[in-house]
Formats: sequence, C-alpha cells, structure tokens
Amino acid sequence: MKITRIETILLSVALNRDYRGSVYSVPRKNAIITRVHTDEGLVGHCVNGEGSFDVHRVARDIIDQELAPMVVGQDPRAIETLWARMWTATHRGNRDKWAAVRAVACVDSALWDLLGKRAGLPLYQLWGGARDALPIVAIGGQYHDGYSPQDYGEEMREYRALGLAGCKFKIGGRSVEEDLARTQAARAAGGDDFLLFVDANRGWSRPQALSFCRQATDLGLRWFEEPCHWDDDRRDLALLRAQTGMPIAAGQSEITVQDCRDLMLDAAIDVCNLDASWGGGPTAWLRVARMAACFGVQMGHHGEPTVGSHLLAAVENGTYVETHHPDRDPVFHQMLIGRGAIENGYYQLPQAPGWGVDFDPEFIERHRTD
Repeated sequence: MKITRIETILLSVALNRDYRGSVYSVPRKNAIITRVHTDEGLVGHCVNGEGSFDVHRVARDIIDQELAPMVVGQDPRAIETLWARMWTATHRGNRDKWAAVRAVACVDSALWDLLGKRAGLPLYQLWGGARDALPIVAIGGQYHDGYSPQDYGEEMREYRALGLAGCKFKIGGRSVEEDLARTQAARAAGGDDFLLFVDANRGWSRPQALSFCRQATDLGLRWFEEPCHWDDDRRDLALLRAQTGMPIAAGQSEITVQDCRDLMLDAAIDVCNLDASWGGGPTAWLRVARMAACFGVQMGHHGEPTVGSHLLAAVENGTYVETHHPDRDPVFHQMLIGRGAIENGYYQLPQAPGWGVDFDPEFIERHRTD
C-alpha cells in the first residue's frame, strides 16, 4: 500500500454568539478535514478543530506544500517513521510553530484512521482498549453579557438534560468574588453528583488563583485547569498544587511531548490535558499518556471529542470526554455520521474501524472555505 495524495478541506461555521473565556473569544467553529488516499482505494480521514482560521489556513498550506511531498509514495503503515519525517517541518525558523505542529497532527490523525480501517478495529481498541465508554462533560460557563449567576445555573441544568455528566466551567475573566458566585450557582444547580471543574485559561495571577481555591473548598471541584498566567505557570502551578491540595490540570497550551514532560518533572499537575490536534497528533499524545502513567498523572484531552474519546478510552489513566453545547460545536453534533451515543453521562465509543465516523458531505459543502 502506498499513499497517493493528501487532501485538505478548511471549514468555518458562524456560531450563534461569541463564546468567551477569560482570555479568548470564539465566534466561529473552525476545523480542518484531512484525507489520506492510497493506491488500494482505502482512505483515512479525520477532522481536527479549535483555533483561529488564520492558523488553520497556514497549517493547510504546510500540509499541501511540505508534508504531502514527504509522505506521498510512502507506506502509510510506517506511522512512526512518517511522523518523525513530518516533524522536521516544525524546525524551520521564522514560522508559526503552532501551525506547523497542527499540520503534523492533521496528517498523523488521518494516517491512524487509515491503519484502523486496514486492521478492522476502532482506534481505541488498536491502542489498548481500556474501556469502551467514558463519562462525558461539557465545556461551558463561557461569559455571556447580562447573565446572572442563576442563568449559569440554568445552563448546568441544560447539560444534565442533554445527558452529560458535568461541566468544565470557565472562570478567570472576572474578579475572584464574581467568578466564585458563578461557580457556586453552577454547583447548586448541577447537584452534588454533577462533575464540576473550573478552567481559568491562564487568566489569573497566583494570588488570585490561591484566593479562589481557599474559598471554593466546599464545592467539590474535580480539578482546576490552567489557573495562572502563562509566563511562570509551571512554578505557579506547582506552588498552588502544594499549598491548596486542589488537583491541577494543564497541558492544552503545550505543543510538544517535552513540554508535558516538564510539567510532570516539576510536580505541577495531576492531570495532563494535551490536545492531540494542537500537540503533534495521536502519536505524540500516546507518548505523553504512557509517560504520565509513570508519574501517576491522569490524562485529559482538551475538547475535540472525536479524537479525544478514542485516545482517552485507550489508556488506563484516561479521564473524561469533553464536548460543547450543540450550538457551540456544530462539527461534532451535526457533521459526524456514526458518532457514539451520549446517555446517562457516558459516551459510547463508535465501533466502526478507525475513528468510526463519516462526515456529512452537505455540511462540508455549506461550510468549506476553500
């Protein structure tokens, strides 16, 4: 079997509102579809998303102009070799490393789908098959102008009605007191058995994060994600973890295995939530997961439930699938064909080979930008 061509499609979908966290806003859902075609007619594909359209456009150009010539004519089963070859594209100077790493991730993701289809196995089984269902939680609590704490509580009730087990709730963009009130309302509305996480997206200083932790001890928070500003975050995370006992999650803002390794060496995290689409693909994520098990660190995955669910279900130290409200992620909730069911707080992994999903061609035609 030989690779004959690489196909890329850019998607951009206008959302019903701007979904804002402490330091970001998301008015559109952007994604890249990558397809690896072979001389035997078998095609591997994946959709990788989240992030700015400009970064995706640069990543697409890197795939088309640099990565495709590296892999066309090669055996797609040699994924480790192809990954190492493609990774050299990230070494070029004067370029956006985020885009280059994302480009590698897109092709790597499609190559794995191809291998799963050739083997006749879902990827989570091919990678280890630790479980075939995972608890699934929403990424929610994004800032909404005019919302009271009680309105955020209603949002939690909606997630429960959608069959989700909990919510990763956004904080860090307001004062400690205001965000504490919002989180308290989320806990009261969700109930004691509702999984509740908080995520500041690096929005606070260490003193602010410490103040929040000390006032939130009775809220039963599963973890505090990216509590502190980026510029000294490993040290701040380690100190916050040691001083409060609050489980700390980070890793989605890292783009290499080595960055995640250093979070563990510095005793900064309890959970590593590397995003495979941002961090070099499933090949890199699985390396981190095996390493994390040696450190007693659990694995999360930043959003992207199509990719994240298979990775998390493959390894014993996997935690929760993350999704968004259907209005926030039309790709997952509208484009996918054959997606697993969401019931009673769990996501059932699709059983078809590879990622186990196909893509609605009409959705693609409506939202492709190329």
